[in-house]
Amino acid sequence: MVVDKNKGVYNAASPDELSLVEGAKALGYQFMGREPENVLVLKDNFGYTLRYKVLNVLEFNSTRKRMSVIVRNQQTGYIELFSKGADSIMEKLLKKGDREHDKFIEQTKNYIDAFSKEGLRTLMLTKKDVSEREYSAWLVKWQAAERTMTMREEAIMKVSAEIEQDMTLVGSTAIEDRLQEDVQTTIVSLKQAGIKIWVLTGDKIETAI
Repeated sequence: MVVDKNKGVYNAASPDELSLVEGAKALGYQFMGREPENVLVLKDNFGYTLRYKVLNVLEFNSTRKRMSVIVRNQQTGYIELFSKGADSIMEKLLKKGDREHDKFIEQTKNYIDAFSKEGLRTLMLTKKDVSEREYSAWLVKWQAAERTMTMREEAIMKVSAEIEQDMTLVGSTAIEDRLQEDVQTTIVSLKQAGIKIWVLTGDKIETAI
């Protein structure tokens, strides 16, 4: 994510990133850029800047279907985990048993189903407060997984999954991801030629349809 301060616009690698920062800006939390160790967020409603030190990035892949980041809030000193991913995966990682939270989960699932039927790509957003003790114990495993020379990716995924548990649902997103230019006419031409079309997607079946 890059901020063009001269034009006051964001340049992003994906529509997901762009929509998230633009949505946050509309709600009063403006992404301002990065320092060598920190991500800067301007909290407009109160006129001060929040700083988050990025500790670990748990990368997305087609197996995990999610991405997480572990940060330290430089104002409070607390460690927080933020995650985004497919609802089919994220729902299993949410904490259960709290009446209000469970109700919020059901409401959000209904929204996601409605969005996907409109052809929008959907994500669930979650967070988790991580204690110093939990993080220290997890970090030892994470560093060992990064150093391993055999089945490194599998080891990292296993350790990542250990901390991505009992998360709190924050909300969901629905993004229009338009087809590239001439894709529609190309599909029509292929079908007219009698060629069968298969659609591969990591999203919900409703989105693919």
